[in-house]
Amino acid sequence: MSFTDNWARVFVVIMFLSFGEAQIIGGIVPNLIAFLLFIGAIGYFTFTGKMAEMLGLKKAKK
Repeated sequence: MSFTDNWARVFVVIMFLSFGEAQIIGGIVPNLIAFLLFIGAIGYFTFTGKMAEMLGLKKAKK
């Protein structure tokens, strides 16, 4: 076996372990969707609420 064959096998094993494990938990796609919704909610509240006033993105009501 050559050096490239060894690294190809290592790559396949790493991909199998990472993606194979994720399927047991519930799948990569649903986890990514939930993560993006979570980040979106944080962004929404950051730019619309009190935090936007603190960061100077929105002027405080008087």
